[in-house]
Amino acid sequence: MKNILISTAAILTIVVPIGNAIAQPANVTSNFARITNFSEFPKGIRHWSTPRHTLKIAISQQSNAVSQIMIEAPNNIVLDDNIDISNQSGEKINAEITIDDNKKATLTFSQPVSPGTNLTIEMNKVRKLRATRGEMLYRVFANFVNSNQAVPVGIARLRVS
Repeated sequence: MKNILISTAAILTIVVPIGNAIAQPANVTSNFARITNFSEFPKGIRHWSTPRHTLKIAISQQSNAVSQIMIEAPNNIVLDDNIDISNQSGEKINAEITIDDNKKATLTFSQPVSPGTNLTIEMNKVRKLRATRGEMLYRVFANFVNSNQAVPVGIARLRVS
């Protein structure tokens, strides 16, 4: 009986993929926007073909309003323009969404997003080109009002084993 339990535990450890999403802010200072969370559904996307990736970004009270967010997908991921954006109250935020080469999503807000806002960006129907193992990195940038330069917000890392 003990051998069966040990064998079962070993098989489950090898067979069951576990996904792990980590958000790493580019700068932890309070003067810029930063990534606060990154998650996926369903978990363990190693074999799932169309998961949803959710990115949460906090815009600091001390920063300028954000006019645009750019998200660069990992090589193994193809983005879709089915992206939902909301604030901390769950209110939808309107944005023009463009996808360049299926790899870079640009979210241009119809009204700049105010400092102190927490954004939730749900990238629906994300497609994988092949089974995934290891790490995938999303790079996130923001354009602030009165600035022409994209500022790194952080890197969202997804680990799949």
